[in-house]
Parts: sequence; C-alpha cells; structure tokens
Amino acid sequence: MNTDVEFHIRQNYPWNKLPASVKQSVGNSQREYEKHVQLYSIRNQLRFRNNLVRHVRKDERKYYEELLKYSRDHLMLYPYHLSDIMVKVLLYIIYLM
Repeated sequence: MNTDVEFHIRQNYPWNKLPASVKQSVGNSQREYEKHVQLYSIRNQLRFRNNLVRHVRKDERKYYEELLKYSRDHLMLYPYHLSDIMVKVLLYIIYLM
C-alpha cells in the first residue's frame, strides 16, 4: 500500500477531502480507497469508533470478527488493547450459538 494513502487513512481523510494525487494512486476509485481503509484498519487492529473505517463498514460486530480472524490467520497476538470491546463481541457470538 502506498505510504501517502496510509498517511491519509491514519489522519481519517474521507474520499472527498483527498488530494488528487492520492485519488489517482488508488485508481480514482472511492470503492478501492474504502478497501484500503478497511484493510489498513484490520492490519493495524484499529478501533471501529473514532476511525475512518466506521464510515466504510456499518456493522461494528462483523468488523471485529474479521479483525480477530485476520489476527489468528496471521499469527498475531490477541488485541489486548481492544479487550473491552472484544469481550462484548465474543459473548454475543457465543450467545448466538
């Protein structure tokens, strides 16, 4: 992923506020930028709230499920910094089973 794109994702820039050079680096596609936002957020285990991903993904629970799956698949440590949220999500999943 391009460092300029990552910088703008980190700074929570929505599509309409991106510079033309960054838009061009993602192929002038808002959908592609949203994919980058989602992937960056999951890879870096970012919180759903107070992050740009909340505008891309509407379902918080599914976002955290995907984050946990990505972490397991890539042998990452459990996201302890998200434990206050993960416990709620995991309890909800167990309750549904």
